Amino acid sequence: LGRTSASFGIPQAGQRRSLVNEAAHQRFLHGATDEEKGCLLKYDDESDVGLYRALELSRQPLCFDELAGNDFSTQEHPAVITCKG
Repeated sequence: LGRTSASFGIPQAGQRRSLVNEAAHQRFLHGATDEEKGCLLKYDDESDVGLYRALELSRQPLCFDELAGNDFSTQEHPAVITCKG
């Protein structure tokens, strides 16, 4: 199993990408819109799998409780923002 996994995840001789990274690259290249491609720029050390994962995450709806936490409560005056620090 380890050798099989390595053969999919490690580039073979003469290849720039592993089989998994090539599949992710193709999915991103042909599946992302021009707008998504413009928003999701690849970092130098980022794999194609990481870039494709970022694409998939960007397509998920944002949930406020995941951003702010469950213990967040609304303010008395929601238009006023204060920072105490």
